[in-house]
Amino acid sequence: MDDINHSDTGRGQQVDTSLVLNCLQKGDAKLALQHCHDLLSEDPQHIQTLLFAAIASRSLEWLDDALDFANRAQMVAPSQPAIYGLMGDILLLQKRPEPALEALLKARHLGDSSAQINFNIGSAYLVLGIHEDAKIYFDQALSIDPRMVAAHVNKGLAEHSLMNLDAALDCFDAALYIDPGNVDARWNKSHVLLTLGRYAEGFKLYETRRKHSQVAVKKRIFDSPLWLGQERISGKTILLHAEGGFGDTIQFIRYAKLFDEDVKLIIQCQKPLTELIERMGLNAEIITLSDTPQRHDYHCSLMSLPLVFGTTVNSIPRFDQYIFASEQYSLKWQGLFSSPFNTRIGIVARGSDSHQNDKNRSMNLETLLRFLPKKADYCILQREISEKENLFVHATKNIVAPGKRLESFSDTAAICEQLDLIVSVDTSVAHLAAAMGKPTIILLPYRPDWRWGASGCKTAWYPTATLLRQEHHGSWASAFNCWSDNLLEPLACT
Repeated sequence: MDDINHSDTGRGQQVDTSLVLNCLQKGDAKLALQHCHDLLSEDPQHIQTLLFAAIASRSLEWLDDALDFANRAQMVAPSQPAIYGLMGDILLLQKRPEPALEALLKARHLGDSSAQINFNIGSAYLVLGIHEDAKIYFDQALSIDPRMVAAHVNKGLAEHSLMNLDAALDCFDAALYIDPGNVDARWNKSHVLLTLGRYAEGFKLYETRRKHSQVAVKKRIFDSPLWLGQERISGKTILLHAEGGFGDTIQFIRYAKLFDEDVKLIIQCQKPLTELIERMGLNAEIITLSDTPQRHDYHCSLMSLPLVFGTTVNSIPRFDQYIFASEQYSLKWQGLFSSPFNTRIGIVARGSDSHQNDKNRSMNLETLLRFLPKKADYCILQREISEKENLFVHATKNIVAPGKRLESFSDTAAICEQLDLIVSVDTSVAHLAAAMGKPTIILLPYRPDWRWGASGCKTAWYPTATLLRQEHHGSWASAFNCWSDNLLEPLACT
């Protein structure tokens, strides 16, 4: 950062910040911050010291402190663009894109036209979902610094969100030309390739997730070597372990059916799924993620099995049904519906708040029901029911909501068994219903997850599933344009 001179300190003396700068250059942010506190005790309004204190605090991830120092600097020197640039950067790290954008645009208005400020503005627009504007600023950053890898990657993310998939690949390839090992570019490129159905390339790059610090998968350490299909495993014991969410486990557990009988399988999965997987008839020991597996020769993530088996779009293992409800749980939920005559529809309007894309994949429960027939009985298959949703359910006669009584996916499966149709946003329940062979409508945001492809209403992963896609960002109404008048007839899709 350039030094900022501000003579109106009220003390009339020079402040030597060289020790602070030296510490920052050496990566010792704690010592730098200590020196800043010493200097600020002598001159609380010294701009350079306040900015160095903000930078040191940001390095230590003390973001509230960092923003406090930046705000103090801004009060002393309200026309310095570097202060607003730093404030915007900190606010982005705090996941507060709207005030970040305001600060960054102020910095640019005051004269900071650097590649970094344009990149940060583009990044704020990207988080806010304003993708066209994001592209404009990434292009401006790249016109100044064509080798700015992060700008190529983030522009690729904007293109992907706009479903300009070839353009997104061009961006990620440009980043990889400059930095062939860049994890962000490789990881995001894998999603575009998989969305395009280029599974051979995509699943190979999908392994990049193991190296990515921000990918929300459960990283495991095993004594056994990783198996990705190269070694012969006849007569060996292999641990197949869950790595992602419930939906990932349900989708990829099908691959356990492809192993030869002389391979001993240990399947380690989430506890709410164990009973259902035990009922698949696999030659396997089923344990939970908290259990310690017995000795095994190799381990492999369930999410790596498509790569192991050389999966292409045309060779996806297809099963009409591979998940089955148990009689015990079916009896438990036998009296859920009072009418034996009405069409019974299960619905899921939203997923977990912790999901990275939940704001785009979820919708309001009342909004969803407006698109569905009035003469039907409904069961909300979400375990978490908000207070507002609960009030709505109690005010509506033809809806039941088991809520927290859904203790495991065995409960959900037993209810699904009674249903004529399941309508769900892209959540684990959609995977469960489709894996049970139930007619399932899966509602997809404009930029869908890779597994559903870029277009079409059918998926090779689940023969009984129908995909309804948003035609515009955030427009659930457009997803229902091809909704059939008769719910149980095949939908007419374009």
